[in-house]
Amino acid sequence: MSVEVRNITKRFGKFVALDNVSLRVNSGELVALLGPSGSGKTTLLRIIAGLEFPDPGSAQVLFYNEDVTNLPASQRKAGFAFQHYALFRHMTVFENVAFGLRVRPRDKRPAEPEIRSRVAKLLQLVQLEPLAQRFPSQLSGGQRQRVALARALAVEPKVLLLDEPFGALDAQVRKELRRWLRRLHDEIHVTTLFVTHDQEEALEVADRVAIMREGRIEQMGTPEEIYEHPASPFILNFLGNVNLFQGRIHEGRVVIGGAEFQATNHVGESNSGAVAYVRPHDIRLTRERTGQSSLAARILRVNAAGPVVQVELERLDDHSQFGVQLSKEFSRQLNPQAGEQVFVELQNLRVFAEDYSI
Repeated sequence: MSVEVRNITKRFGKFVALDNVSLRVNSGELVALLGPSGSGKTTLLRIIAGLEFPDPGSAQVLFYNEDVTNLPASQRKAGFAFQHYALFRHMTVFENVAFGLRVRPRDKRPAEPEIRSRVAKLLQLVQLEPLAQRFPSQLSGGQRQRVALARALAVEPKVLLLDEPFGALDAQVRKELRRWLRRLHDEIHVTTLFVTHDQEEALEVADRVAIMREGRIEQMGTPEEIYEHPASPFILNFLGNVNLFQGRIHEGRVVIGGAEFQATNHVGESNSGAVAYVRPHDIRLTRERTGQSSLAARILRVNAAGPVVQVELERLDDHSQFGVQLSKEFSRQLNPQAGEQVFVELQNLRVFAEDYSI
């Protein structure tokens, strides 16, 4: 069951929440809408669900090539799970999951034995079968979110829509649930679209990621594609820590502080001012200069807590500061110390002209 939106624009007064957005989610695919607050991702999800409607014009929402643009949410057969669960406090886990089936019109409502069988299977699927008779107040946050997902799945939706499904949970529970969601999706293969502002969550869970900015989709692709081949400085900055080095483009290379580096990509004309973006793990430290592709720097601080060693440095030529991530093994070999001079080699640079819009 594919989902497609075409030419979606949505204004709230003078504010443009969505600006001519088009997107396709293939049948059985799990797609993340990722972006900062106010980028339009939740508005787009609500329009797909039928909880909001696009501005009049050429806009279309299609479920498996069927135009549902003007249909209300109740007729779209979409399952929807919110960040804050929205469970009925006075109902047990079992009755919460069964609710969507029980409120159907009599001629479309399954028989009671079928309802009980379907709910039991769903509770088993989300690993909550022993808690069927508990009330929401007796569950943890992670358990409540799984109840909400089971309730959304009970009505056998054509598409599952999740709005910040793990946003209200602490970091450890969130990590556990997103791995669980990925396993669940691989088992049931329901077409799923979920909203998140958590970059790590989107990259870990989704088949493809659509990064939104100011009401538009800035880039869409697999997690590897958008991380390894970001289309703009905005995406580079949004997807994690990155260091900025001022320089200029020269014959397909970038010159920074007298040193020349090969650029993974560059956007801009030769001899124009440029900014090179380099991730902390793509910087190599040495004690001896190895050639023209290195910069002299002084170590300011070394933090060995965690899975990688964080090193803060200051360039000797312009005193700008930047960060490097070293593996534990390499750090033990190098044994970097605060105050000492080292040389840095920049790798996998992404270079954009100085005036390129971020």
